Amino acid sequence: MFEEIDAIKKQGLYRSLKTFRVAGAKVFDGRKSYLNFSSNDYLGIASRLDFQEEFLRECAKSGEFLMGSTSSRLLVGSSKAFEEAEAEFSAAFNKSCLLFNSGYHANTGIIPALCGEGDLILADKLAHASLIDCLKLSGAKWLRFAHNDMDHLKSLLEKNRPHFRRAFIITESVFSMDGDFAPLKELVEIKNNFGAMLYVDEAHGFGVFGEGGLGRCAALGLAADVDFIMCTLGKALASEGAFVACSEEAREMLVNRSRSLIFTTAMPPLNVLWTLFSFRKMRKMDFERRHLGSIAARFRNSIKSAQVLGGSQIVPAVVGDAAKCVEIAKALAQCGVMASAVRYPTVAKNSARIRFSLSAALSECDVDFCAQSFNNIFNSQ
Repeated sequence: MFEEIDAIKKQGLYRSLKTFRVAGAKVFDGRKSYLNFSSNDYLGIASRLDFQEEFLRECAKSGEFLMGSTSSRLLVGSSKAFEEAEAEFSAAFNKSCLLFNSGYHANTGIIPALCGEGDLILADKLAHASLIDCLKLSGAKWLRFAHNDMDHLKSLLEKNRPHFRRAFIITESVFSMDGDFAPLKELVEIKNNFGAMLYVDEAHGFGVFGEGGLGRCAALGLAADVDFIMCTLGKALASEGAFVACSEEAREMLVNRSRSLIFTTAMPPLNVLWTLFSFRKMRKMDFERRHLGSIAARFRNSIKSAQVLGGSQIVPAVVGDAAKCVEIAKALAQCGVMASAVRYPTVAKNSARIRFSLSAALSECDVDFCAQSFNNIFNSQ
């Protein structure tokens, strides 16, 4: 019925689901363990049993029913936990904040709620799939500028901006597949010069960068200048959901227009309370952030066999051929290292890569072993 599956397999692009148990620096496949270079648990919070035990003790004392929300937020699903979490996020960013069920919900729900026909959206070519979907859902005119190419962005604005009511520029702060950074200061200057609004996806920056872990926008002193800062909670915070920091007026629009907020069941209070607990812990984890930055730099400097992209805790080593990339990932697994083979359509054709995603739970010995294993395997191919 679906002949395309055979073609996917022949191209070396076939994917399947497997069951794993993740515990910080290790991931378990049945009884076999691997060093974990595949998760987004950047601060190691997911493996902190002391955090979990402390949180569960607090929940046991609450005397409230915390397990189900039973409805959307606009009915009776917006519990006190949402109010408390949004208040703390708002205080941290000095902006209004609104919680969503996931980063995908946020990205696909925010922009389409705020713009449509007569508006212009310009998105970085390497923006996440959820941001590409938001373009298609918006009804606005949209264009994509070459990755981090500010001259291209300005040329598109010069040509198109006068013909549209509103303009939005969309980017990620840390790009998920290349591990590099958006030029946020230049983007703020450009959006001001052209009367545009700037939307920054901080999925891979939130928790990792800046004092207190508020992300790249805050670390660069630009939080007040960025119109929309979207932070996911399932990565560095080891929870679920996302929030956007924006103006109060924009928040009101989202409550009234965002379909991914309005037409879905809210997260249970338990999830939101864990997010708030984790957020409070994350703000104090500057040691873990420094360690993560240190081992990421050490690992990058140790990869001698392949081109390495970016400069963050995400370290992509470019292989090129998709089938070869899969074989290298399998060989790494045989050495006891779990790292993802990323292929088209997630990345461009002929740019398949091993995407090493580092966590503060890893040690210097762990990253040295992984780098040596990769170099040996790559050179023997």
